[in-house]
Amino acid sequence: MKSKLLHLIASIVLISMLITACGPAATAAPVATEAPVATTAPVATEAPTAAPEPPIKIGASLPLTGDFSGPGTAAKKGYDLWADMVNKSGGLLGRQVELTIYDNASNPDTAVADYEKLITQDKVDLVVGPFSSKLVIPTSEVANKYGYAFPEPAGGAPHVFDRGLTNIFFCQPASSDVQGVPFVNYIMALPEASRPKTFAVISQDDPFTLGVVEAMEPLLIAGGLTEVLKEKYAPDTKDFSSIAAKVADLNPDLILGGTMFDDSVAQIKAYIQAGYQPRGAFFTTGPSLPVEFDQALGTATEGIFSAMSWFEESTTETNPEFVAAYHAMYGSEAIAEDSANAFTVGQVLQQAVEGTQGVDNAQLITYMHATTFKTVVGPLAFNELGQPKGSFMTLQWQGGTYKIIAPDYAKQVDGIWPKPNW
Repeated sequence: MKSKLLHLIASIVLISMLITACGPAATAAPVATEAPVATTAPVATEAPTAAPEPPIKIGASLPLTGDFSGPGTAAKKGYDLWADMVNKSGGLLGRQVELTIYDNASNPDTAVADYEKLITQDKVDLVVGPFSSKLVIPTSEVANKYGYAFPEPAGGAPHVFDRGLTNIFFCQPASSDVQGVPFVNYIMALPEASRPKTFAVISQDDPFTLGVVEAMEPLLIAGGLTEVLKEKYAPDTKDFSSIAAKVADLNPDLILGGTMFDDSVAQIKAYIQAGYQPRGAFFTTGPSLPVEFDQALGTATEGIFSAMSWFEESTTETNPEFVAAYHAMYGSEAIAEDSANAFTVGQVLQQAVEGTQGVDNAQLITYMHATTFKTVVGPLAFNELGQPKGSFMTLQWQGGTYKIIAPDYAKQVDGIWPKPNW
């Protein structure tokens, strides 16, 4: 009995010792939660984050007012849309694009001053060109002086390329002086009995317009046509009544207008007033602005020809995406060719920046001369002078809008010849 009692007492003592041994561990548990690790945890979340990369600054000067305001404003829409799409997709090389666009009021001196300011004061990384050869010629000299690449949407006259500059890249399918060649080919393909016999050239005194019509003249003459009149007028000419009267007296079968937008409309209205009804009419710029041209002339647009570097229904790679994005930003309005050409400039610049992995202009110039670019106007490559290596299309106004009639690969409808009366 005594042995059992001793055993019981020993067991109780052992249990007490175990409880005592376990006790401190239970009371020590909060120590783990108060350990220094817990108090230093925020250090990881408060570590400094990398500063965002600065934007890539791109500058341009456009004719948003003055004689070239119609196509100049259209070009701005193309530049703005390109920048918006790039920024929404993460930017260029992970950096946002920041556009600075000045209005040069269609004045070459103002445009030159704008590019000087963009490069020397605003310190832009890159520049893109204005509208029209008249503005491109002097501003490309500024860009060249500072070693900047100069991709541009609407300056393809011969004098753009004959000055030995290597920084210019004309982002249309071909240089401007050959844009009327497909139309001449269309005329020469007409049955001989239907072909026009005489033509007149009425052109603004501008390097772009003269470059186009003066390339067409010898081809038409070689094809058997007789030139009955050639006349140049100042870019600010508004009254075409005296010229129209002279044209009406000679009554040429074909009229070639070396025009921008306002003077194309003014010429046509003057011809209507003078009673002149040609069998064919070709104008360099004006007919390719689908909204403005129709609003200005209504049914008088029917049958008018022009050259075209791009059209909305094209299935060229990247074009459907451009068209959808344009309408999402600007609504259902028809897209002007000049908007597409400016967007093309952005595409070329983007691919060059990504290809060289930087904004070093010397490297960009070398890359642009050596590369074929994927654009809304089709594959685009440049020769050593920056002239593109493709060709233009011919459009004709039919049924209140323009349609592509040549060449065959882009043809939408047959051409109408002779044209209806305006």
